Amino acid sequence: MKKRRKLKKKVYLSMLICLIGMIGTGILYKVLDNRNNNLIKKKYHSYVITLREATLYNEKKKKIGTISKDYILELENNTIHSLKNIYFQIKNTNYYINYQDIKNGKERKTDDTKEYELPANQNLTSKKEITFYQEDQKVLTLSSNITLPLAYETEEEYFVYFQNQLLKTKKNNNIKITKNQKDKTKEAEKISILYYESISPSCEDDNCTTEENFKNQIIKLIENGYYTIDKNDLEKFLNHSIRLKEKAILLTTSNPVDSLKEFINEKKIHIENIEEEMTLQYMSVNKPVTKETKKDFVNRYQVKQDTKTEEILKMAEGEEVNISTNQNQAISVLNYHFFYNKAGGEICGESICLDTEKFREHLDYLKENHYKTLTMDEFKRWMYGEIELPTKSVLITVDDGAMGTGKDNGNKLIPLLEEYNMHATLFLIAGWWDIENYRSPNLDIQSHTYDMHLYGDCGRGQINCATYDEAKIDLEKSLAIIQNDDSFCFPFYMYSDTSLKAVKDAGFKLAFVGGLKKATRNNNKYLIPRYPIHSDITLERFIEMVS
Repeated sequence: MKKRRKLKKKVYLSMLICLIGMIGTGILYKVLDNRNNNLIKKKYHSYVITLREATLYNEKKKKIGTISKDYILELENNTIHSLKNIYFQIKNTNYYINYQDIKNGKERKTDDTKEYELPANQNLTSKKEITFYQEDQKVLTLSSNITLPLAYETEEEYFVYFQNQLLKTKKNNNIKITKNQKDKTKEAEKISILYYESISPSCEDDNCTTEENFKNQIIKLIENGYYTIDKNDLEKFLNHSIRLKEKAILLTTSNPVDSLKEFINEKKIHIENIEEEMTLQYMSVNKPVTKETKKDFVNRYQVKQDTKTEEILKMAEGEEVNISTNQNQAISVLNYHFFYNKAGGEICGESICLDTEKFREHLDYLKENHYKTLTMDEFKRWMYGEIELPTKSVLITVDDGAMGTGKDNGNKLIPLLEEYNMHATLFLIAGWWDIENYRSPNLDIQSHTYDMHLYGDCGRGQINCATYDEAKIDLEKSLAIIQNDDSFCFPFYMYSDTSLKAVKDAGFKLAFVGGLKKATRNNNKYLIPRYPIHSDITLERFIEMVS
C-alpha cells in the first residue's frame, strides 16, 4: 500500500511539473511571439510595396483575392496574427496582406483633394469574383461581395478608386451600383468658362477688358459664391472622374497681365493661360460646358470691353448670353504650297516653294505674338456667326499635297506644325496621293478635287471646263476619300458659275480662292480670299498680311 501511495505521489508530481512546464513554455512562447510580432510591426512603414502577386485576406485570415506585384499600398496600424504569420490591414479597406509579401516602399504621389471636390457618392458591389485593371495590366482580383467607391463609368467599363489609384473593370450583370452617402451639398452639373482675350489698363479693341472692369467682375463673382478651378479640374469634370461643388467657373486668357498678380493672389483666384493645345478645343459659343461636352468642342463665354457685370453673372450661372457678332473682324487666310530645306541642299524651282526656315520664321512670329491658328471647323463656325474668335486669329492653308507636305514626299509640314502645336488645313488632290500620308491632329484635310487639278481645254482649271455632272462626280469622289465637306479650294483660284453650283450642291459649306486680302463674314462663303505665299516673301510682308 505504501509503495502504491508513493507511486501515485510521484505520478501526480510529474504531472504537475509537466503542467507547470507546459504553461511556462506557452507563456514564454507567447511572450516571444508577441515580441517577434512587435519587431515585425516596427520594421514596416505606412507605405509598402508588394514583392510578388500577393494574396489578400479578410479579418478571419480567409483568402479573398490577389494584388499585383510592385503595387504600392498604404497600411493601417491594425494587424491580425497567428503563431507564424502577421497580417497588415490595407488602409480604408477590410483587406489584409501577409508581411512576407511586402517590403517598405515610398509614398505614392497623388493629387491633393481640393476643398471644392466632393467625395464619390456611389459604390460598386459584385456578387462574383471581379478583376480590376490599370491600363491593360491586371492589378486586383477580389472574391464576391466586395464594395469599392465608384469614380465614374463609361458605356463599357466601371472605374473605381483603390488606394487612391484609378482601376477599371468591364461591366457585367453581377455588378450593382448603390448610393453610399447622404451628402446634401449640391454638385456642379455645368461649368462656365469665361474667356478674357486680353486685359489691359485701357482698351481700344472690342475684345479687350480693362483691368478695372476685370477686378469689379471678379469681386462680384466672389460675392455671389463662385470659385475658380483650373484646367486639370475641367478635364477631370469632362471625364466624369471628379465631382465639384456647384458654382465652379474657369477663367481663361490669351495674354496674362503681370500687374494683376497681386489682385489674383489676394482674391485667391486662378486664371488659366490658354495656349494652343490638343487636349481641349475652346469655342466662344456663350454656353456652359456639361459632363456631356466633348473635348473637341468646349463652350466658353467671351468677355468683351462692353460686357456688363450683370452679364458676367448670367455667364457664370450658365445662361445663354447672346453677344453681337463683329461683322468687321477680318482674318488672314494664308495659302502655302510646297516646302523644301534649302540649307540641306534641296532645290525647288517654283515660285510657290517655301524654304522651311522661312516657314519657321512665320510660326515663330505667330507664337511669340499669341496668334491662334484656326482649325477649319473653327473658321467655318466663325464665318456662319456661330462663334467669336480672338482678334489675333489666322487660318493656315496648304494646297495640293505635293513636295514637303506629306510623310512620303519630304515630310516638312507636319513635323513643324506638331513642334509648334499649331493648326493648318491641307486642300488635298484626293486622287493623286494617299490621304494616310497626311494624318496628323494638327492638320485638317479638305478637298481640292479628286482629279481636276489640271488646266482644261477652255484655258482655265479643268473643273471649270467640265460639265456640271462631271464636276459633281469628281467632287463626290473626293468626298468619299476625305469624309469632310466643311470646305473646298478651287484649283488655280479659278471658278465658274457651273463649278460654283457643283461645289454648293456637293454639300461644301465654304470654298476658297485667291484675292490678297483678309476674309470677313461679309464675304461670299464660296469665294473666300487668301494670301498666296511665294518664295520671295519677306518677314515684314508676312507681318503685314496677318496684322
